[in-house]
Amino acid sequence: MAPILVITALPFFSILVGVMKKDSINVFLMGFFRDLARIKAKKRQNKRDSNGLVTVDGKAISTWDIIFRRDDPLAGIDFYETECISTGCSDIATSDVTFTVKELEEFGSGTNGNPIYLSIFGRVYDVSKGEKFYGPDSNYAMFAGKDVTRALCLGCKEPECLIRSTDGLTEDQIKEGKRWLSFFHMHDKYNYVGTMESSDSEAWLDALIKDTISQPDKDGQIDYIEKE
Repeated sequence: MAPILVITALPFFSILVGVMKKDSINVFLMGFFRDLARIKAKKRQNKRDSNGLVTVDGKAISTWDIIFRRDDPLAGIDFYETECISTGCSDIATSDVTFTVKELEEFGSGTNGNPIYLSIFGRVYDVSKGEKFYGPDSNYAMFAGKDVTRALCLGCKEPECLIRSTDGLTEDQIKEGKRWLSFFHMHDKYNYVGTMESSDSEAWLDALIKDTISQPDKDGQIDYIEKE
């Protein structure tokens, strides 16, 4: 099915190349090949060879629904069940690792022998086996050790996009990010390893300390504590 989809889409790609900018084409192609991988993963997960990949509320979701982005990106995914397969159900509740933003960057940067981690919608995945995509000097090296939620919702690789916040995004943009969550979660080489803190305690503490040390003393003077 995948080769047929690629051949069918070639004329469409030719038109796109003529009207879209390079960055826009790259984002589109990233999404297209991501969705081909999602189709393969759903067929593998559900052991189906037919065009119907999964049934949700009595309605079959097809390959074309995914390609044309008419699907619910997370339909048919039981996060708890798939984590049981790789880690054992009894370990899920007790062994989940929780990362702060700094810890994710420190331990998941892919440098100095560390694995490559990224976070999306609060879930952390080990993508070390995709080093050619996320390793040093790769096209997406900036994703290593980062929360890429906003970046993948928008197709953005700039530093200001490497955050968890989805504030101001449209429903369609958030759905695009959820397609990437589906991709990472069902990928046969990427593993779920933990979650992000719901709030960044380190950033909160740094702000609290900064606010505290800049408070005026009894004489109305501001005392600053020199950091070591």
